Amino acid sequence: MLTGIPPRKPRGQAGFLLMEALVAVLMLSFGLFAMAGFQLRVLSDSAGASNQNIAAQLAGDMADRIRGNLVTGATTDSPYVADWSAASVTELDPSCAGSRASCSAAELAADDLWNWKRRVANALPGGLANVEGKSTTGGLLFIHIAWDEPAVVNPIAPESDWNCPAGKACQEVIVAVPQP
Repeated sequence: MLTGIPPRKPRGQAGFLLMEALVAVLMLSFGLFAMAGFQLRVLSDSAGASNQNIAAQLAGDMADRIRGNLVTGATTDSPYVADWSAASVTELDPSCAGSRASCSAAELAADDLWNWKRRVANALPGGLANVEGKSTTGGLLFIHIAWDEPAVVNPIAPESDWNCPAGKACQEVIVAVPQP
């Protein structure tokens, strides 16, 4: 009888703990990738909300300027009506600037539009703006602000009446213009 060597037991589970560890690491990595994707989505949505907030503030600023400058006539002929073009690079006549400004209502409107369009372009990525007056709406002006929103995968299409530039996010503010 041999007593020096114990009999060997069969080892059917050799390396099983290593496989469990590899599967656990794989599952953990999928969870981390999902959390990273969620974080990126939250950051892009936050940037989009910030752009909407900036657009609302800029539109409100222009609405206040329009209400503060009483211009006679129909809103379709208002000096505040402007297309989607960017503000020119050359500054307007500075006679409307400062506390001693001496300019007409039309000159003040041109100055307001130029400064406002420049602020829109500087504050929003690819920022553009227009102001429309429609003959069917009475004393209303429609302020539209558009900007590039690359984070939006499926942006909500704006109203077709806005004539929003293609591929941009748009926001509209309606201004009731006091009639003198």
